[in-house]
Amino acid sequence: MIIDKLRIQKNISDEDFDAIYPFEIRELSERHWTSVFVSKTASEFLCSERPVKVLDIGSGAGKFCFVSAALHPTSEFHGIDIRENFIHISNQLKEQYLIPNVSFFQQDVLQMDLSGYDGIYFFNSFQEKIDPTSSIDHTSQVSVEQYIEYTKHIFNELNKVPRGTKLVTYFSEGFCVPNSFRLLATHFDGELKFYLKDLEPHEYNLLLNEQDIADHIDKHTFLS
Repeated sequence: MIIDKLRIQKNISDEDFDAIYPFEIRELSERHWTSVFVSKTASEFLCSERPVKVLDIGSGAGKFCFVSAALHPTSEFHGIDIRENFIHISNQLKEQYLIPNVSFFQQDVLQMDLSGYDGIYFFNSFQEKIDPTSSIDHTSQVSVEQYIEYTKHIFNELNKVPRGTKLVTYFSEGFCVPNSFRLLATHFDGELKFYLKDLEPHEYNLLLNEQDIADHIDKHTFLS
């Protein structure tokens, strides 16, 4: 079994891992799901010191959580996504492959509470709101207003998490991360970034850089 191979640290290709999913989910993997190797690299950082509780913001079909949970059985992984079908598939696979240390919840970004987590994983969950080429399914809708609202909410929630919280971003813009987080390392040509929250509230600027977000939106909105 794929999950068992991961548990004994065997190398698994993305093609082999994605075989656990229905065809329509496999078709999204290359563009929208975190690869096995990137999941391994990110989870090694997030779970490097002790058993931890990790949140995947916009978990999709749960691939990052499944890979990470198999590799780190003493840690707990939560995936949150707005799409009910993704959460249903993820929870089905959790039961089918007997992965007790993962849980998946349907939730809108604006209701996300990041408190209580030791580590957070974020793979550019809002890009489809400003880039039609990032569309996942028929429910995808371009909305600059929602992109700004979601980004500001996550930025503000990240400002609230305690010192010592680890953050991993993948293909995500730096303006999403408050400067209360220190960049520790980058991988895969700078697309995978490791951060540590290590400043107190009075030591950093709480405001999102409005010009950076505007420039990013101008760059990606209405791509053909």
